[in-house]
Amino acid sequence: MKPAGGSNGSGNGGRGAKSPRAQAEERDTGQQPAADTAAGGGEQPPEPAQQAARPSGPGARPGWGRYLVAPRPLGLLGGGVPPIEASALFALLEEDPDVEPVAQVRPSRSRGLQAIAEPYRACPPVAVVRMPEERARVLAANPQVIIEIDQPLSYTPTPPAGLGPVPVIDPMLAVTLEEPQQLTLRVMGSDGDAVAGAHVWAIGTGGPVHAVTSADGQVTLTLTADIPDTLQALYIRPRSGYWPTRTAMPRPAGNGEAVVQVEALSDTFEDFPGRAVTGWGAQAMRLNRIPPTYRGHGIKIALLDSGVNTGHPDLKDTVRHGHDFTGQGKGTWKADTCGRGTWCAGIIAAADNNTGITGIASEAELHALKLFPGGHLSDLLEAVDYCITHGIDLAQLSLAYPLPSQLAAWKLADAHAAGITVIAPAGDTAGPLTHPATLPGILAVGALAHTGTYPSSSPLAAMRPPWPGPYPAPFTPASPGVDVIAPGAAVITTSLDDGYTVADSTAIAAAHVTGLAALLLAHHDHLRTQVMPRTTARADQLYLLLQTACRPLPGPDPRTGAGITDAPTALGIPTHWQQNEHPYATTTPTRHHT
Repeated sequence: MKPAGGSNGSGNGGRGAKSPRAQAEERDTGQQPAADTAAGGGEQPPEPAQQAARPSGPGARPGWGRYLVAPRPLGLLGGGVPPIEASALFALLEEDPDVEPVAQVRPSRSRGLQAIAEPYRACPPVAVVRMPEERARVLAANPQVIIEIDQPLSYTPTPPAGLGPVPVIDPMLAVTLEEPQQLTLRVMGSDGDAVAGAHVWAIGTGGPVHAVTSADGQVTLTLTADIPDTLQALYIRPRSGYWPTRTAMPRPAGNGEAVVQVEALSDTFEDFPGRAVTGWGAQAMRLNRIPPTYRGHGIKIALLDSGVNTGHPDLKDTVRHGHDFTGQGKGTWKADTCGRGTWCAGIIAAADNNTGITGIASEAELHALKLFPGGHLSDLLEAVDYCITHGIDLAQLSLAYPLPSQLAAWKLADAHAAGITVIAPAGDTAGPLTHPATLPGILAVGALAHTGTYPSSSPLAAMRPPWPGPYPAPFTPASPGVDVIAPGAAVITTSLDDGYTVADSTAIAAAHVTGLAALLLAHHDHLRTQVMPRTTARADQLYLLLQTACRPLPGPDPRTGAGITDAPTALGIPTHWQQNEHPYATTTPTRHHT
């Protein structure tokens, strides 16, 4: 953790019946209803930017961009420059014919007297507007205001597929075929079933080609810059139930169709998912060596990601709260179109029902805050406000934005001041850390892999080291700044259907740390809310515990940070670490973890 520290247009276009300022003031005067705790409930009322009118299309006018505008804090103004009140600034923006207001992000007053004890907020109120780039440059020259691009949120950038034996070229240099060729494949499981919904990538000299298998496991790839003989590798990521696979290109059979087989998870884990497994990650962190009564009860966790598949049997009763900040509609946080939110939710809070997997903090209160796909930096600011106003203890930020943001840094500083521990994946870049993991007050988590925890057909096998044991995952950042490392490769977790999948990413690693942090807040003698209230001091103490309880990996390596956090040590539970313990997923009749 780093130390905390154009064209002119009508001014009314796209605003709706009420101005954003009027709507924000209207919201500030009321009380926010309590969360619905009934099964399947928990839809939260929209925060201020969701109450403001949103344009229906991706851009209001050609040549206009989306920006964040805020008054510059008093301490950052130059000598002789008077401050401007947010209300006055927002009124000027509404009157400007070259500016189209979209929303406002104002901290909620719904906490009432509880907010009196909080430190002065670092982040000022923010207006979200559309305007021409020229107008934005003019406003940015005003020393009284801060202007930033309202960047679209994304997942952390990924390194090129095929590091090592498979070259990746600039697609602009690819020589395309005059008539693209078709390659038909059928993906079958080792259990004899067709594998539907599997993502298939063919890597060749012209770059990757992608398609998804149909219900009968068949997929047709259109090759625009390769012929089948020049394809070098095939990557398959099944939706659930099977291991990801990397293989050489198979030869087509007499019917012109090539068959690729993927290994079923039940071949590795006997009777899975009917019989529960303890994942290698839980064993590596020794989560299986803590009392089974440690489940994180009473701790509130916010997962800022792609929503959660609350229809999954392991999540339907454990994820009851959430909000979609992308403005897609009521209850849409319960649908996950990407998968990673559901993957992380399973690691943190999957129910202990003696099948499949069990989350590290299965009794914690998980809030699914949907920011992807379609979210912007302004939505992230709102989501952090949600965490502050809803008394969240832990926030995992699993999204990234390409450019540094001072407003995001201030908003996350406000979260830290409110006692919220913020955890973020370091990024799947194999290079530098991504934002916001680089910010002060955020615990940046890298990903650990372990030989022997995946079959030889796994894509990880092509880049494993020559020695046995744990090692930094090939996609984890190689730059300094990682605070701790956690299991983030070949991890079994909940999938987008009602099954289980294998997931890799630094977000998966961060979910392990988030789950352990919930156990510390709920059960550590000096961190429980009854002993230490939700303050900056508690957040700092938790950061310190997570880092000082680490077992370092052999050799100096910026990818590993302080090492892997040891759960019994962090919790103060005296147990003996068996060095010959093999951290591989096994079955267990008692406490189960992913």
